[in-house]
Amino acid sequence: MARSWINPAKNGEGWTVFWYDPDGKQRQQTLNLKQDADAVRAKIQRELDLGVFGGVRLSKESLASVFERWATTRGVENSSVKQYRTILNRSIIPFFGSRSIAAIKLSDVQEWIAWMTATYSYKESTLQFRLNILRSVFTWAVEGELIGRNPCKEAKLPGSRAKARRVQKAEVIVPKLEDVLAIINESSARYRGMLWLMVGCGFRLGEAMGISRDRIDFKAKMITVDRQVAGDRDTGTGKYGGQQLRHIKWRDEDDHGRQVPLPDTVALALRRHLKQYGTWGPDFLLFSNITRTGFLYPEYWYQKIWMPALAGAKVAYFRSHGLRHFYASALLAQGVPMTEVSAWLGHSSVSVTEQYYAHLMPDAPDRGRQAIDAALAPALPAVEDEESPVEEVA
Repeated sequence: MARSWINPAKNGEGWTVFWYDPDGKQRQQTLNLKQDADAVRAKIQRELDLGVFGGVRLSKESLASVFERWATTRGVENSSVKQYRTILNRSIIPFFGSRSIAAIKLSDVQEWIAWMTATYSYKESTLQFRLNILRSVFTWAVEGELIGRNPCKEAKLPGSRAKARRVQKAEVIVPKLEDVLAIINESSARYRGMLWLMVGCGFRLGEAMGISRDRIDFKAKMITVDRQVAGDRDTGTGKYGGQQLRHIKWRDEDDHGRQVPLPDTVALALRRHLKQYGTWGPDFLLFSNITRTGFLYPEYWYQKIWMPALAGAKVAYFRSHGLRHFYASALLAQGVPMTEVSAWLGHSSVSVTEQYYAHLMPDAPDRGRQAIDAALAPALPAVEDEESPVEEVA
């Protein structure tokens, strides 16, 4: 049982209450009157005896254990569970160890952020992501009445969120058109259609792997995106790695997916692929592994398809996700509304699209001025007839 006691203050003025906090550290508070000190000590001892201290319930369960339950009991996709466990094993357990979740304070969270920065040299965007995850874990624990407050709530990162967003934008690499065409030309003919889907329809890699013949409407020039191939099937060993075809992770089973315009260039590439290679499997997918016996693994894709294509095209390395960035930037450069671009990309909100791609619209102010001038054109003669000249401001 936690202990608390009172001794006369060292300077002879007042009384000092001592106790051990949930971390096992000795704390103290000095008061002028003995009766006040007795009241404080009684309150502290009562809270410690009840398993509550400072309004916080003192759960003995470790942060690592709560993190694991948070990751696996909320019905999230296996791919998310895999990512959460990676964060747990790399960033949580090495620092917090077996400490109880109730023992974690704001100062501990700040030390954890500093530790990640010193140990892994994480960028601001990565630190923000890790902090958001831990904040969610503590929020879940508060809602489950394991603890009474979230120590992550007031945690601060070394840099500002604005700086983190600037770093994130700087990471958006948009390849040049000539590089994109060279890469496609140098790629394996069997998987060239995947590249066209990524650059011409904004597909993610897993979405391109999961496209089936019935999702392509050549007549209407539209393509439905509602499934992806992901390496998150439970293999029975407690680890996730088996490939499976499933609905994209944020979509409900009864959601029909997003509709994306099918450009003629991409349609031609897909028709050529279907003529040469057909489909495979019970879902009539367009792309499989090289032996046509199963799904295509991302590791194989990068090592055997993407990297050789980059080398053949003599293009500096960038992730194949850059083809999706090319798609978004091309649409925005042509004045396609952000709302439509966001819908075609499958972003959860327009704000996500703005966060990544708003800086790729340098001519937006010009289009804005032209649009307003066109709308206000009838008022232009009245403005020109004004007697008072417009003064220039230095």
